[in-house]
Amino acid sequence: MDYKDTVCVRELALSWHFSKTDKAMINFKSKKYTEIEGILKSCSESGDFTDWAKFLNSEENTFTDGLINLLDLDDLNHLLCAYGFNGVNDWLIHVDSWNEQILDPRADAKPESLIMYQLWLHIESNLTKAIRNSRLVASIPRKGGILYFLGGLSKCLVIKYEIVTELPKFHIVDIIDDPKSVFDFWAILNESKLREKNILKEILSTGHKIIFHRNVLIHIDRRKDIDVFGPTIDTVLIAEILTQKLFEPGNSKIRSALEIGCGNGLITVAIAKNCNTLKSIFSIDSDFNSISCTHRNLRSNLDPFRYNNLDVFLLCASYRKNLFKTKFDLIVCNPPYIPLLSNQSGGRLTRKDYLESVGGLTLIDEILNSLKGTLSQKGKLLLLVSSLSLEYTISKLPKEFSYELPLPAGFEVLFDVEAVLNNAEWLEFLISSGGLIIKDNVYFHKLFPMWITRI
Repeated sequence: MDYKDTVCVRELALSWHFSKTDKAMINFKSKKYTEIEGILKSCSESGDFTDWAKFLNSEENTFTDGLINLLDLDDLNHLLCAYGFNGVNDWLIHVDSWNEQILDPRADAKPESLIMYQLWLHIESNLTKAIRNSRLVASIPRKGGILYFLGGLSKCLVIKYEIVTELPKFHIVDIIDDPKSVFDFWAILNESKLREKNILKEILSTGHKIIFHRNVLIHIDRRKDIDVFGPTIDTVLIAEILTQKLFEPGNSKIRSALEIGCGNGLITVAIAKNCNTLKSIFSIDSDFNSISCTHRNLRSNLDPFRYNNLDVFLLCASYRKNLFKTKFDLIVCNPPYIPLLSNQSGGRLTRKDYLESVGGLTLIDEILNSLKGTLSQKGKLLLLVSSLSLEYTISKLPKEFSYELPLPAGFEVLFDVEAVLNNAEWLEFLISSGGLIIKDNVYFHKLFPMWITRI
């Protein structure tokens, strides 16, 4: 199998226009882009941007990322250049200054500036609501940093926030293009100016990890969420695939869902919040702190009516065959996917190393062996594996099931697993397998989401 070319998820959304197997996605994207172009044209001609604001804030578009939709419009750069900015990053970095200019009654605001102004108001509004809800149920600090992943994962905004009185103020510190890791902002420290560098160090020192993606905010407090996994770039990628494939098309018939290894809760929250046909969701993890963190993030992201009318089951246990008597329409798992040495087992690693390494393929075996009893007749399993374990996973797939790779060329990310990098024998074993990519003495691998269904 050829793993040479990496496909950006945002490019995947565009490439689906040429796919014969994803007609629901094609129709949705085409309709949405056409709708946006029509709205923007009408607003520009009339000078009334009410319809654009309504589109961004409608219930139907709760998880729709307004910025990615604009990024995919051909004339966005023309729109920004007309207002004096050198592309999207330049506009975002200077959001404070142009915001003040637009609010200046002496300024003659251009139509294109009002389009971007409404979009920024929408982003601020979503972040404000998420931060306030999280403070009601969790110990989220009054000031800190947010990693805001755009839909499509083409950019990650590093945002500083500070709650003044009751409302947070936001400042974009830096922008990471094509993020390869949730920890990519470590890399930009060396390239940042002194002021930005100090802000980044301040964010890192809080001990709080806050991720925002598709209107879901996940908060981890490292002081008490000990050993809680993620969010990693793996988790965000799964959430993006679910959004593009299931939530955005609006044709999902999922009534029951299961996440195996919920960790911080990003996937569980995304499903519970965005799958409007869902009646029940089960989340399982062997670590109690992970269950607690997932519960906290569920409460902060779901409105009380939704939370009280959804059957939520959080189970602290190891996954095994025949654990559940019910069958699920959707099962999602980001399992350990790094092969161990032949003389190595998960039990011989310390718990800390085992969590950090995401090592061993036992859970993949358990999930595939139990599929007949856990997946409904028309159900889907979304399993994330690595270039290190893709061929193994395919070889273990029961004959009654088939698979599809929504990213056939994979999604390249940093391989920053310290337990492996500090073990020369293990690292050499993985290099010899061909699954690791080395660029300038930095290791990468590719993630492969797999849709698995009954034949």
